[in-house]
Amino acid sequence: MQDSRSYYKILQVSTDATIEAIKQAYRRLARQYHPDLNPDNPEAADRFKEICEAYEVLSDSVQRTQYDQGFSDRSRTKAAGMSPQDFYVRAAAKALKIDYRGAVADYTQAIELNPHFVEAYLKRGEILYKLGDARGTLKDCNQALSLNPNLVQAHYYKGRARYRLGYTQAAIEAYTQAISQEPDHGEAYYHRGLAYKDLEERSQASQDLQQAIALFREQGDGASHQLAKETLRILNRSHKKFPITVIKDTLKTFQLFALNPVGGMVQAFGRLEQRQIAAVGIVFALVFDCCFICGVYLGWQDLLPQASIFKLLMVGTVPFVSLATISRIARFICRSSGSWAGDLFLAGTTLLPAGFLVLASGVSDSLGVQAMIAIAVFTSCHLILTLYSGCTQIARLSEQAATLLIPVMLLISGWCFYVAVQVMVILDFRF
Repeated sequence: MQDSRSYYKILQVSTDATIEAIKQAYRRLARQYHPDLNPDNPEAADRFKEICEAYEVLSDSVQRTQYDQGFSDRSRTKAAGMSPQDFYVRAAAKALKIDYRGAVADYTQAIELNPHFVEAYLKRGEILYKLGDARGTLKDCNQALSLNPNLVQAHYYKGRARYRLGYTQAAIEAYTQAISQEPDHGEAYYHRGLAYKDLEERSQASQDLQQAIALFREQGDGASHQLAKETLRILNRSHKKFPITVIKDTLKTFQLFALNPVGGMVQAFGRLEQRQIAAVGIVFALVFDCCFICGVYLGWQDLLPQASIFKLLMVGTVPFVSLATISRIARFICRSSGSWAGDLFLAGTTLLPAGFLVLASGVSDSLGVQAMIAIAVFTSCHLILTLYSGCTQIARLSEQAATLLIPVMLLISGWCFYVAVQVMVILDFRF
């Protein structure tokens, strides 16, 4: 037994505790020390981290066995002679350090040495999902389930992968399998509720979200509890008030992602229905258009002396349409799920910081060089972060695909915008 720190003592269980006992202890302690429930206790976050680390090891049969035997990855300096369990434990350590690709490589080594290593298939599938490889996740989950049909997490991630690939009804079936084996699986209820919402089966979606809220509250998961409550509130909102709620949705979305484009993007997107998502994206595009028109009349009239508001409005839509179209094409090429509403949302949120930059350029003489440099740096960074977050979380592209796509999207959209402006200038000059 490792004596530097006992995971059993952290979870307050005996060394021969069952998986169910470990799970109950984890939930009890998580509720007690969750940072969201202890905002005035700075030590709660460290304690909560220890609890999660201990549960990660003891809830996994292979890691627990290696832990009990006093396995230390530091004593392994070469891969030669390593067993499948050794590779598995090393992969788990890499995953905790966010070295996902290294973890996948080690899980693969473990599987090659032991093709019936169920836990390795399952864990590799989870990591592949985080890397954006939904098809790889689905393949590993199916393999794990062929070896053990009762793996709850395999059914759950099978549902996540199917949903990401656009197989919504099939995702619901996988979530249902997970729930039938583990009735208190809050995440499965929540994501099944989202799937029902996409299919516009509001009654089933509402029931699942309510159940998820109750389970998250019981388990002390404050962040998920709030997210599920907000999703249910949006679902239950009356459709008759749709035109009025567009402005509220837009302001709430701006509040969520304005200062946190990476973390706030998916939260803002997940709380809205499809037509609300599209509406918010279009509103942001209109804001960009207004900023563009104001920028022209405030400082660019020498370049565009005869430009009417209507012509400027039409030119201002070009970046929005081009970004949304490129996003749709990229999803088609990469065989990723998503929707046109998501493409519009991605394009609108990306253009919002660009609109502020265009507006500021119209009054650049008044702002001064230093202020314009600061605004340009801030808005450019925000735009790139927003676009990257949208490509990975909304268009559901892999990190590699998103990294390659972002400069292409910006170059093509910028070129289309430039051509539209030049065409307008030439037409005004001739007529």
